[in-house]
Amino acid sequence: MNKKRQNIFLQRREKRKSGRSRSAGTWVLSVLLAALLCIGALSGCQKTEKEDTFKVVTSFYPLYIMLMNLTDGVDGVEIANMAEPQTGCLHDYQLRPKDLVRLEGADLFVANGGGMEEFLSDVLSTYPSLMVVYALDGLHEEDLLPGEEHAHGEEDFHEETEAADSLGALPSGVANPHTWLNPELYKEELQYISSILEEQDPENGEDYRENCDAYIRKIDELTAEYDDLKELPSKKGCVLLHESFAYLADAYGFPVMETVDVEKDSGFSAREIRQLIDLVREAGDAMIISDSQYSGRISRLLAEETGLVTYQMDSGVSGEYEKDAWLDAMRGNLETLRTASGMTSGSAVASENRVKDPEKPADSETGSREE
Repeated sequence: MNKKRQNIFLQRREKRKSGRSRSAGTWVLSVLLAALLCIGALSGCQKTEKEDTFKVVTSFYPLYIMLMNLTDGVDGVEIANMAEPQTGCLHDYQLRPKDLVRLEGADLFVANGGGMEEFLSDVLSTYPSLMVVYALDGLHEEDLLPGEEHAHGEEDFHEETEAADSLGALPSGVANPHTWLNPELYKEELQYISSILEEQDPENGEDYRENCDAYIRKIDELTAEYDDLKELPSKKGCVLLHESFAYLADAYGFPVMETVDVEKDSGFSAREIRQLIDLVREAGDAMIISDSQYSGRISRLLAEETGLVTYQMDSGVSGEYEKDAWLDAMRGNLETLRTASGMTSGSAVASENRVKDPEKPADSETGSREE
């Protein structure tokens, strides 16, 4: 079975517009930041014990959950998350003045890299001496899956990754940056960030190592429960409605037939809807996987038109600030894969995701969290 990935970014026009608006908004941000920095300078004499605090800021939710685990119980460490926990992926995120305020006094900024944070140039122009660490720099080139620009050109992909200063510094579209959905890659990034924390805050180095080891044990215990997914003799193909799940599919050997990035739930023209339907039909007998951060309207429509079964999974980009948030999201995703593969499980999550009548291309065909 040939694996084919076709990415449709139907929001390119919107992205280009947002890029122009972001550039136009840089002047406004600069003015606001100038005022904020003046206030910070005037209040600098009021700093007391905070000067001894090691402050780490993360760019978005998945990294903050990682840092919650690494810094748990460590004295003298403050962590903050720049984007709100319900923001989701940062592809089109526009920097706000209050985001930059969170970076005030930071010793370390932890970003995902690979083009996820396209606003980083604004951050570095405001805080040129800020140390930025990319989670992707804890990986190797062979760990990464090609992004939208190189879905069909492996040679060009390798050339660009080799030419980049680091994997984290890759521009948007070269590599798929959603590596945290592969448990093994997530552990590698975890160990890398832990090593950086040890270097920058050596007094607490032992605590970081112990927390890292403890978290990895939890991850290993979780994934060990689902080793049977890797041993399936045959696996159903996947049509992904978000490229993030390519890493989960790759980790467990599920072939990706199509990747059709749908980053909104409405506003599609009739022509665009028809393009989506045609692409999904070309995949043949497969399951549709969509992102639970969206309503599921498009995945339900595709199920009705193609007769395929659709499931929603959690990309882990939003939620509550809880230490086990990644573990919970991954467990739900793996239970969904079990259900989609016809495997039995006593999990409540799996029973919620089970499709009762695959012959009916209606709402009953939806997987977990489909409303």
